[in-house]
Amino acid sequence: MIVDDEPIVRMTMYQMIVWKELDMEIVAEANDGEEAFAILQSRNDIDILLLDIQMPKMNGIELLGAIQSLDAMKKPIPIILSAYRDFSYVREAFLLGAFDYIVKVDMDEEHMLPVLQKARQKLEKLGASNDSQVIHEEKVGPDKVIAGLLTLDIQSNVMAYARIVSEVCNWLGEINQVAVAVSLSSPAEMTSKNAIKQTIKAEMDSAVFKHIVYDENPNEIFILLTVPQLRSEIMIRQLIHATLSLIKTRLEQYMNVRVAMGISDIVDGRKHWQRLMNQARSLVSLSFFEGYDKFFYPESEIKLGKETSADLRIKLKANSMEIVRLLQQENEAQWELEFDRSVKLLKEKAKWDVHETRLILTDFLWELGALLYTQDVRWGGVFDHCHPFEQLKEFHTFEDTIVWIKQVCSDIYRYIHELGPKANAPYSIVEKAKEFIQQHYCEELSLSMVSQWVGVSENYLSRLFMKNVGESFVQYLTNLRIEESKRLLKKGYKIIDLSEKIGYVNAEHFSRVFKKVTGVSPKVYRESLGLGSEMKTDQILKGPSG
Repeated sequence: MIVDDEPIVRMTMYQMIVWKELDMEIVAEANDGEEAFAILQSRNDIDILLLDIQMPKMNGIELLGAIQSLDAMKKPIPIILSAYRDFSYVREAFLLGAFDYIVKVDMDEEHMLPVLQKARQKLEKLGASNDSQVIHEEKVGPDKVIAGLLTLDIQSNVMAYARIVSEVCNWLGEINQVAVAVSLSSPAEMTSKNAIKQTIKAEMDSAVFKHIVYDENPNEIFILLTVPQLRSEIMIRQLIHATLSLIKTRLEQYMNVRVAMGISDIVDGRKHWQRLMNQARSLVSLSFFEGYDKFFYPESEIKLGKETSADLRIKLKANSMEIVRLLQQENEAQWELEFDRSVKLLKEKAKWDVHETRLILTDFLWELGALLYTQDVRWGGVFDHCHPFEQLKEFHTFEDTIVWIKQVCSDIYRYIHELGPKANAPYSIVEKAKEFIQQHYCEELSLSMVSQWVGVSENYLSRLFMKNVGESFVQYLTNLRIEESKRLLKKGYKIIDLSEKIGYVNAEHFSRVFKKVTGVSPKVYRESLGLGSEMKTDQILKGPSG
């Protein structure tokens, strides 16, 4: 468990360490000592405590004192997080049983791993590793069971479904059952997905829900919960809404992840979980049309009358063929006008039916592919859309999907009327790109931005870069930034001030990239220039943050 009153410190720890390689998992977090002690009292699966020494309410020293009153099974190994000026606190922490300490200004993988590995060795000696394995197996169980809820055909597998819901009810109970589907604005990598799940779990724990958090795919998370302690549906709805609002805010502020959530009916019983999960998933799909940062309750669902979808598809098919015809004419405004008309019609007639909308857009992509074929070009030729039908699935809002498809049309139009004749001049394209990068490397820069500037697709520019420069766009940009950082270090710039000057979001990320490229950290590199003592003095005078 991580206990620190600074959310950014807690989130940094999620990202800094590959916890699975240590066979460890962050199972809880707390904002202060009081919250941490309440969690420790209620569970016995916390083996290691990463603890900030200075916090409001109950500080680290007070928490260590309180831990002494816990049962042996609930006492974790405490590792102190300290600033230089807290050394007297650290000494007192050791007297109260602290295992080791980590100085915050040195809080990186290089300094943290040895301490965590040493703590793990102590756990193994105490026999705690076996207990941890049992806990891990218990946590794997629900994932497999919930997967069965989503995939099982109830009609033909009545007994199997009964066993599954029995297990779920053993974990959660049968009173006030609710399913929540959480849709993420962009697919999360494994490390950030784990941090997202842990953030959700922490807030659910704080609200004292019985719950299971299950990640269905990179873009979707399910929460199954019960609220047995309440009887009023209004109060249950208010508690759920308040908790989900906190989760939404934390994910947006600290992980830059936007979410939409579908919340099912509130029911009692044993056989409703599959229906509740499907209902929650159906509700959250409304975010395709409505956008993110929204909650969708059962009353949000609109009962649609059956549109004459066959007639609609015939009409839109004709519109698609007209767009394709206009793309071949040298008048950009005409195809754009027809495209906008078709989108308006689609939005009015197919709204709220995500599946039907995707089918219609897939048909249009086939028409565009046929046009490319007549131009002796294939998907992936000079375009980024080498797998357009898979890319279509990656967009989770109607507006984003339409923007992307319109860009596909624009790329095709530009190729037919502009880029085709220029395809034999790759060297000038690369030089133009390099000139743009040289001028803007200190800003947030992407291959997409550069490709738009030079007037070719990302995929085409990427291949030209590798062929003519001998390295990828990312490698070229990274090396350019690192060389500039070396020059600034030689001029006496502070490491903490460098990241913004060369285009990195924060100093920690810059330091990791610098070490990956050069083999040494910026601090070591600076010291090799004879500037190390000045930097160390500057750090001490400035004083690290608590």
